[in-house]
Amino acid sequence: MEVKNRPLLRVPLIRRIEYLSDYLQALDGRCRREEIEEILSERKRSFEKEKILAVGRGNPFRRNIERTSNLTKECLKLAQTLEFVYRIGDEVKISEKGREFLDSTESRKILFAEAYSKAYPHLATLALALSELDDKEAILPLHNKPEFRPEAEKIGLSIGQVAFDVIRDISTSLGIVNWYCTGKGIERRQHVYLASTPITEPPVHWKVRLHLNGGWLFIVPSVVERGSFRDALWSAYLEVANGIPGSPVFYTAVREKVCTTLRICDEQFDGEVLRMVESDDVFSVIWSEGVLPYQRDSASMLKSLPPKNEDGKYIVYLKMVWR
Repeated sequence: MEVKNRPLLRVPLIRRIEYLSDYLQALDGRCRREEIEEILSERKRSFEKEKILAVGRGNPFRRNIERTSNLTKECLKLAQTLEFVYRIGDEVKISEKGREFLDSTESRKILFAEAYSKAYPHLATLALALSELDDKEAILPLHNKPEFRPEAEKIGLSIGQVAFDVIRDISTSLGIVNWYCTGKGIERRQHVYLASTPITEPPVHWKVRLHLNGGWLFIVPSVVERGSFRDALWSAYLEVANGIPGSPVFYTAVREKVCTTLRICDEQFDGEVLRMVESDDVFSVIWSEGVLPYQRDSASMLKSLPPKNEDGKYIVYLKMVWR
C-alpha cells in the first residue's frame, strides 16, 4: 500500500480525455497526420469558445491555435502507453483495448482510469496522499512560486508542477478530487481535496478503480443526504448573498463553497441543485442564465464553468427563498 514519496515522473501533457478520444476516432477514420492535427485544433478551439461564451466577450478563436503537432505527439504517446494503439511499421493502429474504449459510453472513464493507473502510479498516489492528511486537502503553489516540488514533498508527493497539474485535472474529471484557487499573483494557491473515498476492499458502489500494487484502489463517491446538502447550500448562499434571501448570486461561487464543505465534485453539486430546482419542500431554488464575471487568469475556467440549461445557455445565477 505504501506509494508515497516514490518519484512521479513526467506524464503525457493530456489533461482532458476528449483529446484522446478525438485522436483515436481520427485514427479509426484513417485520417492523415495533418487531418488529425486539425481535428485536435478544432477541439482546442471549442474549449476556448466555451470560455468566451461564458464570459461574454473576446474573440471565440485564439489566432495561435493552428495545427497542434505537439498535442498530437502527446496523444500518440499516451495512447501507446495505455496500449490503446500499436505500430505496424510506420502505421499506427487501434488495439482491441483502444476499440473497447472508443466504443464505450458510460464506462469510458472506468476504462481510462484502469489503463492510466496501470501505466502511471500518479492517480493512486495522489488519492492516498490526500487521504492521509487531516482535512484531506493539500494547499500548493499555483505558479511554481514558491518552488512547487519541495511543497509537494511535504505531503508525500515527489512530483513537479507540470505533472501535478495534469494529474489534478485528470483526477478531477474522474471524480477523485476537486479543487479551487485562493490568493492573487504569486500568492495564488490551489486547494486540492478528496471528493471521494479510496478503499482497497471491493464496495457495492464505486466510481472508478485504480491499479495499486497488483490490486485495486476503489474510488467511492461521497454520499450526501438531501438534508445535509440543503443546509450546506443555504448557508453558502446566504454567505455569498450577504444574508439577503432572494438575491441573485453567481452559481459557481456557491458551488465552490458547498463542494469544499461537503467534499463533493462539481457534477454532484449540479445534480443535487437540479433536483432542488425541480422540487424541494423547504426552499424555492431558482437559477437563470447570464454572463460570468471576466477574469484574466482563466487557468481553471473550463473547470469552473457552470452547467447549461435546456437551451444551451450557461446557468450563471442562483437565488433561494423559503417556501
